Amino acid sequence: MLSGKAVTSILHMLNQTPIDWYSKKQNTVETATFGSENVAARTAIEQMKDLKFTLLYLGVPIVDRSIMVGDNKTVVDCATQPHYKLVKRHLMLSYHYVREAMATGNYGYVWLNGKDNPADILSKHWAYGAVWKLLQPLLFWQGDTNNCPPKMIKQEPDL
Repeated sequence: MLSGKAVTSILHMLNQTPIDWYSKKQNTVETATFGSENVAARTAIEQMKDLKFTLLYLGVPIVDRSIMVGDNKTVVDCATQPHYKLVKRHLMLSYHYVREAMATGNYGYVWLNGKDNPADILSKHWAYGAVWKLLQPLLFWQGDTNNCPPKMIKQEPDL
């Protein structure tokens, strides 16, 4: 049955290793992808905060800020640019929650093309050929995770 609800899919990674995933229909029906992506961003920030606190309680040092990847350029720009004007009032709570997390400097939000986003594996029906190029780096990482590619965003000191 078609409900019109979007699916939020989140893939948590630590040192190039998938450690947790989340895939669930959203509680609300949005008329545009901007709204559903904004709700998904809020859910991801909530989970990232929880995961970060769990790691800190376990004694794992957090060296760099957490990076969130989104495939909707407008939502990423809206959350990362303080001067962006939000027109839809019903999205303000999600917007301000994500924007506040970005303003702390502990989280970053970058855009990635949807066809290259491994989290989309969790929310869409894929053919084997299309999904294999996204799954292969997750399943068969070559080498030590200390030799990961250079960081996307430079470190900023916490205030």
